[in-house]
Amino acid sequence: MKQQRTTRQLTAVYEALAASHDHPTADVLLRRVRGVLPRVSLGTVYRNLDKLREQGRLRVVRLEGGQAHYDAMIDAHDHFVCERCGMVVDIPRSAPAANVGALRADGHEVHWHTTALYGVCGRCVTSHPRGRPPATARGARRLGGRGGATV
Repeated sequence: MKQQRTTRQLTAVYEALAASHDHPTADVLLRRVRGVLPRVSLGTVYRNLDKLREQGRLRVVRLEGGQAHYDAMIDAHDHFVCERCGMVVDIPRSAPAANVGALRADGHEVHWHTTALYGVCGRCVTSHPRGRPPATARGARRLGGRGGATV
């Protein structure tokens, strides 16, 4: 396999992602990387996200309608998604991986999985007990620290 060089664009994309706890999209990462490299393009961000995925340094998580979100936390973990504000909370995995025996028996390869729990976060319950405010606030936090239980 060809050795890939580490460019300042790759480093900037990874550092922006690793400092994020909100599972950003490529567009959000572009804005953050432009704080360091003002002339970087969205295509460059996507290419470097793909390189990082190939290197096993990030995971692509599809939440909120299937849009790709990027996560530098590669330990096995699940997610809680607030249906009101869109906040994503990482949950360390304490249960064993889903039984994938039937899928393997049918010839499928399972590389990893995540479970997403949907509901209303404590902040939204407290701030807006009635009605559904627009999904404008975005944020995330991790339960149990940076590393989740591995499977």
